[in-house]
Amino acid sequence: MPVLGFNITKIEMGKEGVGTVSGQVEVRLSPRVTEMRLGEIRTPTGKMNGIEVLFRYEIEYNPRIAAGAIEGVILYVPSQKDKIDEILNLWEDEKKIESLTFAEIVNFITKEVSPLLMIMAKEMRLPYHVPIPRVEVKSQS
Repeated sequence: MPVLGFNITKIEMGKEGVGTVSGQVEVRLSPRVTEMRLGEIRTPTGKMNGIEVLFRYEIEYNPRIAAGAIEGVILYVPSQKDKIDEILNLWEDEKKIESLTFAEIVNFITKEVSPLLMIMAKEMRLPYHVPIPRVEVKSQS
């Protein structure tokens, strides 16, 4: 697995509007990589180098009834160890990430953050960011 560590450093969520909203509410998720740097993790067999990826995962509602964000850091270890320098150099020079690497990182973060967003939405009585399956009863003719 390319991600060896995951840590949330900040959680914020707040309602912005007062009153009821009628009609459809859109939920927009915006995962962002804010910084990348060389990192390491200690394992029973010694130290292992990787890339510390700092992220900010924002959630916004339209109409603007609430907004929030989760910040954290993951330790990403590419499948080829020699790609660490290549990934970090591209980030330092252009603030860009190769699309496959970005997809791996964002998919992992989304998998880890989504349950927390569901709990926050439930506790604050906000719409969920993913549809919940519903049972429908159909009448038989």
